Amino acid sequence: MKDPQTGPDPIRLHIAAERLPRDGLEIRYEANAAERAALARHLEIVEVSELRADLTASRWRGEGVRVKGRLRAVVVQESVVTLDPLRQSIDEPFETSFVPEGSRLAPVLQTGENEIHVDPEGEDPPETFRGPQIDVGPFLVEALSLALDPYPRESGASFEAIDTDPDPKAGVRSAFDVLTNLVPANRKDGEGT
Repeated sequence: MKDPQTGPDPIRLHIAAERLPRDGLEIRYEANAAERAALARHLEIVEVSELRADLTASRWRGEGVRVKGRLRAVVVQESVVTLDPLRQSIDEPFETSFVPEGSRLAPVLQTGENEIHVDPEGEDPPETFRGPQIDVGPFLVEALSLALDPYPRESGASFEAIDTDPDPKAGVRSAFDVLTNLVPANRKDGEGT
């Protein structure tokens, strides 16, 4: 999940998948100023004032890891109507499961296809990871981006009505009308030709 314009993922939050306590690992994450600034650039918003995650990572189905908890943030976006800065508080549940690459629980591509078939009523398929650590950071970024208001605006603000189908005859001059302005007023037809 790298954006060539904003560089590497703005948040990194590594969990040692093989060293989870039996009762789960409590994780309290708070983004520092540099991470928040990088995140705002990545999301193309004015500012990320706060970003916190209170998570629990625990074993899942023997070889997997489930990370769940809450994501809280305060962001500033531009109003789509006035372009004024608007603050928005976000408080979203967060839950994602991970399995090692090659796991029997990993989503399987169908033969001859490049798509994974997902049951819309079922649980989300787990994400795969390689090595001893899981980076939860990109998934927090994704959760925050999905929680942003796609069209932020002030309460009661709206666009002015615009006539998208004006009467073509009203107030429109033809190209020939414009050409008549090029002929001097004191000139008579036939002169100077």
